[in-house]
Amino acid sequence: MGLLDRFRAWIQRTETKSNELEYGALDKLHHAEDRVDEATHGRFYDTLEKADEEAGELLDRVGLGDDEEEPDVREPRNQEP
Repeated sequence: MGLLDRFRAWIQRTETKSNELEYGALDKLHHAEDRVDEATHGRFYDTLEKADEEAGELLDRVGLGDDEEEPDVREPRNQEP
């Protein structure tokens, strides 16, 4: 097994672990949302849904969301005094 093959295998394992962590964190977040919704009898349902949507938009912007689109990365402008 060459160096390139070992590197590819390492990248694959790293990506797999990263996906497991991401989905695990999302599962915990949704579980927490459900618990808060149950405890408050739906009083904060709209707020929880709005926060969930904004979190999804943030993940999409940084390229971690479910969408297959390219992340919206903007170059910082050079500000001259």
